[in-house]
Amino acid sequence: MRQIARPFVADAVSGVCIRDRLKGLTAKDDAVLRLVGGHLGSLASRDLARRVADGLEHSAGTWSARKRDLSPESSSRWAGSITKATHDQWGLSRRAQWQHLQTLEAGIATVRHRLALPLG
Repeated sequence: MRQIARPFVADAVSGVCIRDRLKGLTAKDDAVLRLVGGHLGSLASRDLARRVADGLEHSAGTWSARKRDLSPESSSRWAGSITKATHDQWGLSRRAQWQHLQTLEAGIATVRHRLALPLG
């Protein structure tokens, strides 16, 4: 007969925990962060609208033009980060739109197939 091993407790999870909350902010710190966030958010919104307007005609030239237009209002680093984020957001929404169309076409194909079957 086989012996049953003693129960044991698994080791705790090892890893790094990172918290993203800022602590100990003064009222001025909070106000500055809100102003910076609002400013960068408005730049990102404006850039996303421009990226959407570019549509499929987007190129490296239009990307650099968008970045160049944002740089005077922030910095080159922030402008690059914003244009990359809005480009990625546009691409994600295009892929989601394409996937939705594929789902609709699959549903239409299913309905057509079922309607083609004889009754009874």
